[in-house]
Amino acid sequence: MSDRTSFSCFRDLVHHMQLGAGHHAVVELLLRLCTEVDALRQALADPRVPAEVRHSYREAHARAVTRAHNSAGPYGSGEKVLSAYYNREADADRLAPELDMAARLGAGPEELATLRATLEEVEMYT
Repeated sequence: MSDRTSFSCFRDLVHHMQLGAGHHAVVELLLRLCTEVDALRQALADPRVPAEVRHSYREAHARAVTRAHNSAGPYGSGEKVLSAYYNREADADRLAPELDMAARLGAGPEELATLRATLEEVEMYT
C-alpha cells in the first residue's frame, strides 16, 4: 500500500490532530479503531481459538489485504476497501453496506427485511 513507517504515520497523525478539534476527534477515533482491530487480531491468533476459526480469519484476512493492495481498475485500492463501508454510487440504497454485511454473516431475506425496518425506524428517532 505504501512505504510509510509506523513512525511517519504517527507523526502525520499528530500533525493532523493539531489542525483543530474536529481533526483531533477523527484521529482519536482512528486510533481507537486500530486498537480494537489489534485486540481482535490478537484474540483470533491465540492458539486456544479453534483452528477452524483461525483458518476462516486467515482466509478473510488474505482476501482483505489482497483487495487493499489491488490498484487495478478505475478505482484505487483504498477505495476498494472503503466500498465495504460506503456505497460507490450516490443514489444506491443507503442501507446497502449494513445489509450486505448482515447477508455475508448469514442473514436470510426475512432477517434482512427486519433489520431494514429496524434501521429505518431508529433513523426517525429524535
